[in-house]
Amino acid sequence: MNRTRILFALLTLGALAPHAAQAAAGSWHTLETLPGRSTVPVTVNGDAKGYFRLTPTQPLVIPVTGPTRIRAIARVEFTAGARGIASFHLRASEGGRLIDEMNEVTNAAKNVSASGAAVSKSRKLEFDVPAGRHEVTLSVDGTAVLLVRLRESGGTEETRMVSLTPVETMRTELLAEGEKTIPYHALSAGHPLRLRVIGPADVDLSSRLDFDATMRGTVGYRIEVSEAGHKLREYAFKTTKATTASYTNLRDVVPSKLDHFVIAVGAGTHELVFTLIEPAHATAVLHARIPAPTVGNEE
Repeated sequence: MNRTRILFALLTLGALAPHAAQAAAGSWHTLETLPGRSTVPVTVNGDAKGYFRLTPTQPLVIPVTGPTRIRAIARVEFTAGARGIASFHLRASEGGRLIDEMNEVTNAAKNVSASGAAVSKSRKLEFDVPAGRHEVTLSVDGTAVLLVRLRESGGTEETRMVSLTPVETMRTELLAEGEKTIPYHALSAGHPLRLRVIGPADVDLSSRLDFDATMRGTVGYRIEVSEAGHKLREYAFKTTKATTASYTNLRDVVPSKLDHFVIAVGAGTHELVFTLIEPAHATAVLHARIPAPTVGNEE
């Protein structure tokens, strides 16, 4: 099948309206204190912000009442004499059950420090907490000290979301669910999907696996995300066929149930490459969105 190439247009507020969607996001507030823990000041461009300090032997327990959404902004604190590149593995879990995780490589940030020590550029991990009372544990390995700033979504405000069109995809599949039809863009092992994003932004991604006639039951799939040849993250899901969704322009495949993940990108223009690692001969699809641009910027 021929690969379709679609020119990416810079999004303006006037052009967003036809493609805007609403997503429950709410306003955000910062968590400054937790039981038995307090923040340490991290200076970011001259402003002091409160971060919790994590180590491999001292995780962070977050009591929280859902439904809500937690955003963890993570920075490596460099030890004396360390090089300006570091990696870390941050996990969010509850009762031994993994909620979300990220493996990241980052380098030193300009105009950011903690008590005089060098600090890395920020990386974000965002996850949903269901209704009820919960205790979420953040744990780290791969680095001696990780600084984490916590923010929680609250209220019932809505954030307008904007769909992104990839600069390269093998095809577009129109998914119908209820009264909505949503364009999803395909990727495979041999035909990656390329998405251009102007940051800083949190890229909200919905993914599905295409089930053909040979696929039965629960099937696992993995999507790798890279930029400029460097692997950023890998996402692994297990899924089954959707019972309420179908493609209007394809008859030989059935979409899976929806999976969801968020990628935070820093300032500047980024070209993210999404590749389906397994199943080797299958196809997955993505629908990407970002919050509509607003005035101001908040870490």
